[in-house]
Formats: sequence, structure tokens, C-alpha cells
Amino acid sequence: MEINKMRNGSMYPRTLCQWIFENLNFMPGVEERNSHSYMIIDHFFDIDRTSLAINQPREFSAEDFDNISAVISRLKNHEPIQYIFGEADFYGRKFYVDASVLIPRSETELIVDLIVKENPVEKLNILDICTGSGCIALSLKLELVKVAVTGIDVCEKTLQCAMKNAVRHQVHIDWLKSDILAEELPPFFYDVIVSNPPYVRECEKALMLKNVLDYEPHLALFVSDRDPLIFYQAIAKKGFNALKPGGKIYLEINEAFGDEVVRVLESEGFKQVLVVKDFQEKDRIVKGIKK
Repeated sequence: MEINKMRNGSMYPRTLCQWIFENLNFMPGVEERNSHSYMIIDHFFDIDRTSLAINQPREFSAEDFDNISAVISRLKNHEPIQYIFGEADFYGRKFYVDASVLIPRSETELIVDLIVKENPVEKLNILDICTGSGCIALSLKLELVKVAVTGIDVCEKTLQCAMKNAVRHQVHIDWLKSDILAEELPPFFYDVIVSNPPYVRECEKALMLKNVLDYEPHLALFVSDRDPLIFYQAIAKKGFNALKPGGKIYLEINEAFGDEVVRVLESEGFKQVLVVKDFQEKDRIVKGIKK
């Protein structure tokens, strides 16, 4: 499609979206190309899919095309579009992200869903371990409202990103720099503990896409092949002491270690330990109760 002839003037947004789609032909799948095309249109012109369907002509400038072309060039280098735009969607909201935090995944929304549905009680104390962008902590605070939420992470830059998201969503969270592998938690204090810790084994790097491997923070992704359950063992042990009687724990897991994480929780005294599958029928969450 020859678009340069229309670099200044009126055209249909749908035509522009089609041009973007055609220029994303280096991406492997149609669904991915479609998704990125819509995201680019929405980001630059605030035109969502519903508005795009109406397809009213509008003015586009040469600068608009230059901006879009710059994004496409960065995508060719496998840079995640969320880092390019500085934001990612999670649980119906947009969160600021940068290279210091993992990009929130749709499967992680399941852990927020479970906690919201299974903990309708007000005035809960919730702890989010390895909080990253704060998307879990903030989503829980926004959904449950009358809860106190603390988010901890080992990385100062990561916490700065989480703080930006708290300001963005006008929510108070207690953010603490803390290493769960080395530091203790206050005893009998929390009603709910949640964590999406590092769980990808070093040996799995060969299976990962370049946009993840080359850009997302390895500190938040990987664990040693020799000790892949290191975070679950620490969180289970310290979390059991930190939870009030009847308190609950929710952990996102590597699909390869569902049974192993169940045994870790049970060995620390948790009861009713269950594996929850995600929308792809993969083991994704292990949850338990401190009886």
C-alpha cells in the first residue's frame, strides 16, 4: 500500500491500520500483527477498536507517520511494544512499565481474580512479594478497596516503577525494599500473601522469545537449574509465620512444578493446597490456607 502520497492529509484510520499491519509482516502470526496494529493506533490517536469500526476520515501528519515508522523499526529489533510505549494493560487498567520490571501477563490476572472472589472480607492485610510493577498489589487495592496492601521487592528501580503506578492510579500502597530470601516477615500480621516470583529455569532460556530474553529483567525471571524452587521454599516458610490463622497464600508458578510447589506448601503446614490451571489448561497457581 503506497502511503507516502498521503503523509499529510485526510484518510481513513482503518486504511492506516491496514498499512501498519502490512509493515509488521516480520511478526510470525496474524493475531500478533493485528494486536500490535490496534495498539499503535490506540496509542498515537486514541482510537480503540470500536471507534476504528466507525471509520470516520481524519487528518494525519507526516510526523504521525514518522512516529509510527520509528515504532515499527524498534519492533523489528524485538523490543516489546509495552516498553516502547511505557505502559501495559493488566486487569482492565494501564500500568507504567520500563525495563526494570516484567511486563504483566494476562495469565497473572487469574491470581487477582481468585483473591478478589475468595476474600470478600473488608480490612484485610495483604502482602505482595516480588511486586514488580505493582500491578497485582494495585489491582487488589483497587478491586477490594478497604484493604491494606504492602508490596515488597529487592530492586530499588523496580519499586520506583511501582510507586509511579500508585500515583497514576491514586492509590496508597506501602512499598518496602526487602529480599525475601534473606529477610524475615512480621509474624501473624497478614491475611493474604500473594507472589509471582522468579521461576523460569536457566535451561529454559533456549525456549524463550527474543523480546523476552533480550529485554525483560533476568533478575525477575530466572532461577538456577540447581534450585528452581528457592523462592517458593522461602515464601512458604516465612509466609506461614507471617500469616494470621486462617490466612491464605497464592503463588504463581512454573507449569512444570505444580506438584512440587504443592509439596513445599504442605511441608510448611499449609492445608487445602490446590493447583489452579490457567486458560490454556496449564498449572499456573498454587494456593493454600494456614489452618
